[in-house]
Amino acid sequence: MNFTRRLALFANQGISFDSLPCQVVALSKEMMIDAAAVGLAGAAQDEGRTLTGLLQEMGGNGKCTVIGMGIRTSPIYAALANASLIHLLEFDNEIAGNGSHATAVIFPVVMALAELNGNSGQDVLTAFSLGCETAAKLDAWATPPSGNMSPTPFSQGIALAIGAAVAGGRLLGLSVEQMERAIGLAAGQTHGPAVTFATPARAMQYGQAAMAGIMAALLAQRGYGDNRNVYPSEFFVVDSGTDQESFFGSLANPFAIVDPGLSIKLYPCPSAGHTAIDALLQLMQQHQFQASQIDSVTVSVTPEVLNSLPYVEPQDPWQSRFSLNYITAQTLLHGQPLIEQFSDPMFQDPAVKELMNRIAAVSEEVPTPLADRPATVTLRLSGGRELEQRVEHARGGPEFPLDQVELHAKFLYCARHIMTPEHIQGTIEQFRDLENILDATGLSSILGA
Repeated sequence: MNFTRRLALFANQGISFDSLPCQVVALSKEMMIDAAAVGLAGAAQDEGRTLTGLLQEMGGNGKCTVIGMGIRTSPIYAALANASLIHLLEFDNEIAGNGSHATAVIFPVVMALAELNGNSGQDVLTAFSLGCETAAKLDAWATPPSGNMSPTPFSQGIALAIGAAVAGGRLLGLSVEQMERAIGLAAGQTHGPAVTFATPARAMQYGQAAMAGIMAALLAQRGYGDNRNVYPSEFFVVDSGTDQESFFGSLANPFAIVDPGLSIKLYPCPSAGHTAIDALLQLMQQHQFQASQIDSVTVSVTPEVLNSLPYVEPQDPWQSRFSLNYITAQTLLHGQPLIEQFSDPMFQDPAVKELMNRIAAVSEEVPTPLADRPATVTLRLSGGRELEQRVEHARGGPEFPLDQVELHAKFLYCARHIMTPEHIQGTIEQFRDLENILDATGLSSILGA
């Protein structure tokens, strides 16, 4: 049996709501709440309004909600817009290990189809868990053509689009044969290399993956495509029979959101820098000093982290999210990084630029199986005093997950420009009770604000 057929069988029969572990149900709801929150934050940005304004002009059947915009469009456009909004600010959750942004892609697909067809909350949770698991496991097995075992944006795009097609197909009730078609169609539509790194256009790649997945499911439902094996063996290391057995044996055994686990971000920037941020915040809490007292700062991280945050001198606020030097300076001056600290006024602040001149980011940390992104921050103060702090695991990661109070506070912060506190509380309560909702049609509309 070929790879595509086996994956279609898993998508069609491998998971039911009753088979979902309680931990997976609880984590899935937290992922959805977090995605809704950061999507609302994205909707408040100029770039978010530009994208959704264009989609509104393009029209659609008007049944599916665009987060935070008070407009409706087609399910395909809603998936494109909402996935882009969720990832826009680099504030969306990730599956640990390979950093898969599955939620940003899968959540808009299941929300759009549930709003269109009135699926139950249990069906939504099942499809969401299935799509995230499929995308995350494919992403974990990804490899570029060169043989380097690190995933590429291209292979990640394929994994996310297939996960979205699987989730959408499950909600649409596709047969195994139709699911095969959906998987093949999704794999053939995905985006290419990440030439949009450190720009707002980066979010569009997640929007494209969501759009590819939902379109593939809807076309397959109508008989479009064929059932041939479209497994892209040049991008995944599960081509041989042995590899395939390992891959399919890993599906839901355990779920990726359980192991390696889930990271819900406290800071609106790549998770690669979060251990360094926590080390800085701990130093600031433990010791009394002013930025003017700092002679020099050394932030030691792993080579992988430094490659993920490469801009020593960022040229605009979008690049500043990918600059460990900038993130360090902002944290020392203002505390916990917030969305506002990556705005143009904050980016132009002379105090930030001056402090960055005293910061050195180095790649001297060594990852271990128990701590893949350790960070050590060393501050040298005027008068010769030296302070040092090492952090191995960032808050919000699997080792130190956010509690409900912290997640609700993040939602309140993200949605404050769009929703009232009462509206926010009601939204969170509906997601927390999702498995008991018989018709999820209104679940997306409450996010339209």
